[in-house]
Amino acid sequence: MSSNISSSNRDLVLAMWKNMEEHNIPALTKMMTDDFKLTILPASLGIPVHNKEQAVKLLSSIFEKRSNIQTTPNEWVESEDSVAVQFTVTATLANGSPYKSDYMAIYRFKDGKMVHMKEFLDSKYLSELHSQE
Repeated sequence: MSSNISSSNRDLVLAMWKNMEEHNIPALTKMMTDDFKLTILPASLGIPVHNKEQAVKLLSSIFEKRSNIQTTPNEWVESEDSVAVQFTVTATLANGSPYKSDYMAIYRFKDGKMVHMKEFLDSKYLSELHSQE
C-alpha cells in the first residue's frame, strides 16, 4: 500500500469537511461519483440508503438547520481505497443552541472521488435533538 494513496484520500475527506463547513453544495457534489451512495447507521434508525441526488438534498436540509460547523478528526484508519475516521462535529443550531455530536464514518474512493460514505451516528443524541426541533 502506498502512503501517497491514503494521504490523498485523507485530503479528500478534509476537503469534503471544509466544503461542508462552508455549506458549499456544488463543490461537495463534484467530489462524489455519479453512483455515490450514503448509508446512515445504525440500521435501527430505518434510514434508507441515499443516492447522490438524495444525499445532496439531505446535506442541504442539514445546512439550513446548522451554522458554524466545525469538524474535528479524532482518529484515522486508512487503506488504499478507503478512510475510516472517528470525529466530532460542533455547530450552532438554527434556534441558537449549541450542537456537538460524535460520528464514525467510512469513506470509499474511486478515481479520486467519493463513491460511498457509511456514517455511524450517535442515534440517542440525534433522536433527542430532532424531538426538540
